[in-house]
Amino acid sequence: MVRLDRDVDRGCELAVLRETLAEPEPGSFYVFQLVGLKVVEDGGATLGLVADVAPGVANDVLELDSGLALPLVAACVRSVDLEARQIVVARGFGESG
Repeated sequence: MVRLDRDVDRGCELAVLRETLAEPEPGSFYVFQLVGLKVVEDGGATLGLVADVAPGVANDVLELDSGLALPLVAACVRSVDLEARQIVVARGFGESG
């Protein structure tokens, strides 16, 4: 729950300074930390860079600069390494229909 110290109009943008954010729990991350990370398939093929993370009905979606859209679910995303600036995804998710 978020409580504000003043009234705001419905639909207005709310922002928080990054330096005031709590550290995410181990294995967790903020969406903004994923933008710009390189996405590689398990085995090494580069699929692109994360351009955006779109909210979805069932799960969020990694939108890559290459045009691919990958589900942000454990079956797809094998690891997120913020220090190495890389996301490893399972084979087969990078294939286009």
